[in-house]
Amino acid sequence: MLGVEDIRKKEDLVVLYSGGADSIMMLVLADFMKRTPFCILIDYGQLHIKELDFAAAYLQNKGIRYKIVRLGNLTAESALTTGDKGLYQGVSQYFVPGRNTMFLSIALSEAETRGIKEVWYGPDYSDREHLFPDCYQEYVYRMNQVSEISGSYPIKIYAPLLGLTKEMILSMLENLGISKEDYYSGYGEFA
Repeated sequence: MLGVEDIRKKEDLVVLYSGGADSIMMLVLADFMKRTPFCILIDYGQLHIKELDFAAAYLQNKGIRYKIVRLGNLTAESALTTGDKGLYQGVSQYFVPGRNTMFLSIALSEAETRGIKEVWYGPDYSDREHLFPDCYQEYVYRMNQVSEISGSYPIKIYAPLLGLTKEMILSMLENLGISKEDYYSGYGEFA
């Protein structure tokens, strides 16, 4: 059985990782900042489940430690989970109710268990533009307020890509020599 000291390795950052362009960019930033991430991959019933296999293979290849968390029996409907579109007014067809709140709760728990003081997740400005309310700066700010009072110590939540558009991120990855074969997104599969 693993003890607390076995769990608390050298990582100093928890990254919510999907295998998409935003996730890869966060790993690039972490590497540039000499950070050592521990990645959380989440199976929440997404139709594009091969995304997780792709993400896990990439992380294994790079020697980055990770954990896959499986959430079962969710009824959060969306174009990503059931294929149904236009279920909720004023948000994207890909919006999954409570998704980022669930994900961040899991990441905060993992960070606290590991003695890590930062969690990163990957919304970018295009997510905000396309109406994902849990990708707004106000959401990140409020989740940090929750983190301040919900654990044995405050853990900072960051969305380091929030000021960048998807096009900017893709251009940066290309200029860094990271090809489209290095990341995967299922968002377009169900459009």
